[in-house]
Amino acid sequence: MRFITSNRIFSGKDFLTDNTVVVLDNKGIIIDITTSDKLESVNIEHFEGIITPGFINTHCHLELSHLKGVIKQHTGIVDFGLGVIKHRHDASPEHQQEAMIQADKDMFQEGIVAVGDISNTNSSMTAKQLSNIHYHTFVELIALNPERSDLVFNTGKELLTEFKSNHLSASLAPHAPYSTSIELIEKITNDCFLAKQPSSIHNQESAAENEFFNTKSGDYIRLYESIGLPVTYFKATSKSSLQSIISAFNKGVPTLLVHNTFTNKNDIDIAQNQHPQLYWCLCPNANLYIENTLPDIALLVNNQCMLTLGTDSLASNSGLSIISEINTIQKHQPAISLELLLKAATYNGAQFLGLENQFGLIEINRKCGINLIEGHTGNYSVKKLA
Repeated sequence: MRFITSNRIFSGKDFLTDNTVVVLDNKGIIIDITTSDKLESVNIEHFEGIITPGFINTHCHLELSHLKGVIKQHTGIVDFGLGVIKHRHDASPEHQQEAMIQADKDMFQEGIVAVGDISNTNSSMTAKQLSNIHYHTFVELIALNPERSDLVFNTGKELLTEFKSNHLSASLAPHAPYSTSIELIEKITNDCFLAKQPSSIHNQESAAENEFFNTKSGDYIRLYESIGLPVTYFKATSKSSLQSIISAFNKGVPTLLVHNTFTNKNDIDIAQNQHPQLYWCLCPNANLYIENTLPDIALLVNNQCMLTLGTDSLASNSGLSIISEINTIQKHQPAISLELLLKAATYNGAQFLGLENQFGLIEINRKCGINLIEGHTGNYSVKKLA
């Protein structure tokens, strides 16, 4: 057995009393949570820093790991997306596999125990099967033209079946409001409801997204022209993208809104009024990489948004580290409390993925992973203890 304690211990929901000791067996399972005054003649390991459960990365694109450093920073979302399309298949399948396996190992060393991962193909399957991390794969579907919704949905179901037949947790997800029709979103989230699984969508990552929905103008018109995709069928809604599509989601499905960089209070009010199971994922390093701006996190907090954290991909980030995302938030928006960010990084993420009985909380009979956060505000690092 190991008896471990530190300056502070965060349970996943809150900080425990100062003299708390976590007792682990040789498999990393928590067999007791006690206090030092109740222990005699045992070797208590005392660490300098903050002990937390293992981190949950609710938004990643493992498939894009081979694109690290390929696409320039601060291009804006349209040119970033065009860069992914252009370079996605430049690397050999062997190099892509190596990059994914290395990225997975790096995440594990960064104290990440579970990942919500976006997949458009089956290429990440091998890396996930070999991993020590629990993956839930979001099979991402793209079709803005409603006439293609049946075809794309059926193709997505085939890929979903492939993941599940290989004993990997998975569900369907629409890519983004500007790339997925209302009809397809309804099909996807109704399927998730029947499967009792979560879904996810990229939300308001750029100002151009809202402009496209409001007036059918702006940079997304250039995107569709660049890839030769007519959008004559699309009608402006005179509303933001989130307000335009939120009613299409099945309200019984836990749904992750990713990025939220250009989300305002009216968007939040309308979305949360219509959908009771929304989670709001922050990927600050990717937001800075692509748009060079951050969401108003205080606005999300003040409106009781359930926050989680993600890393996005190595195409839009220098690493896949939750503690790095926390550091970025603390540097740019220091009013956001560490306790809130740690809850977003642990329990909230586990709850969204339906893993709250396994991960995200320091509790007896769990093997949730144990991290040690070292350093100081805005410059933390993480070490795996179990």
